[in-house]
Amino acid sequence: MTRLWFLVAVLITLAAPFDVAQQPESSLPIEIAVPTAPIPVRGAGATHLFYELHLTNFRNAPLELTRVDVLSGDDTSRVLASYSGQEITSRLLRPGTPPNLPDKQVIPGGMRAVLMVQLTIEGSRPVPAQLRHRLTFSVTIPGATPVEQTMEVARVTVGSQQPLVIDPPLHGGDWLAGNGPSNTSGHRRALLVVNGTPHIAQRLAIDWIKLGPGGRLAHDDRARNENWFAYGEEVLAVADGTVVATKDGIPENIPLTDKRAVPITLDTLAGNLVVVDIGNGRYATFAHLIPKSLRVSVGAKVRRGQVLGLLGNSGNSDAPHLHFHITDGPSPMGSEGVPYIFESLQYRGTVPSLDKLFADEPWIPQGGTVVRTREIPMENAVIRFK
Repeated sequence: MTRLWFLVAVLITLAAPFDVAQQPESSLPIEIAVPTAPIPVRGAGATHLFYELHLTNFRNAPLELTRVDVLSGDDTSRVLASYSGQEITSRLLRPGTPPNLPDKQVIPGGMRAVLMVQLTIEGSRPVPAQLRHRLTFSVTIPGATPVEQTMEVARVTVGSQQPLVIDPPLHGGDWLAGNGPSNTSGHRRALLVVNGTPHIAQRLAIDWIKLGPGGRLAHDDRARNENWFAYGEEVLAVADGTVVATKDGIPENIPLTDKRAVPITLDTLAGNLVVVDIGNGRYATFAHLIPKSLRVSVGAKVRRGQVLGLLGNSGNSDAPHLHFHITDGPSPMGSEGVPYIFESLQYRGTVPSLDKLFADEPWIPQGGTVVRTREIPMENAVIRFK
């Protein structure tokens, strides 16, 4: 995987005169990195690009990020998105710090922030081949009033590889794309350091949860896994491939509790799982399966639609569901999440509140079913597979 690093000088004064044909060199002591180039993916009638800006402050004093503009590298006048104030705060992660920091825009000396970007290009507007980023910082110098400095950096080429078209991982019925692709999903922000490198393997992950009669998740006693409509459903290979990893024997959790049957580590996070190499450098992960339900082993050749195991509630899971994502490497968490699309989906609507659904308030679809083609379901959409 190519990593694109953009290093900025650590000087405080402006650099020497520059060629007028080039952008001015910035003297701000901040490193801006785009570790993974975005790959466009269609969803809900628009094109989306999910990626991150890593900002590391090399100064011994704080810097405050006050504005971010995302520009088209093909057309310097085309501003794709602009963030300031709360819009920046809502998109910033500060690794190693409390999640409720009131000053997320302030990056202390020697620390890093991660700006989560989701660009949405409506309709059929063209996707730029390159992106540029204009960042404005408030800089405080001892004995002087703060000043704003702007830098135009992090030019990144948009990935040209098309998302793989896959088959459904489950049989028919109404399936909720819980915590699906969005900039606020917990999956989107699950940055894990594996073997010394930060990864977001779950960048476009989906928790598939089945809705039963009356738009509910379960019947009778919801503390029993077998009463959830998703429980025990057959999990299907989404493409032809080879099984490269499995895990089995992890006991299941009691639904709707914070307790886990085993301590949650990198090794147990996904519970019982299957990872399939589906070609073109892509790997599909199927997680939280029922123990002893796996139908395949490492090295097995599988065909699309083949049963891999049964949907369960193992690992870091609080209710029966299938966690599914595709990555650019065989490690379920130590690689980068990449887009994928389905040839055809029946879109039933979007659940406005997972909290209400999990509190046993039924979801009633509003309007009819819409057929969508070559898209990924977005966060909390309800999809019917054929």
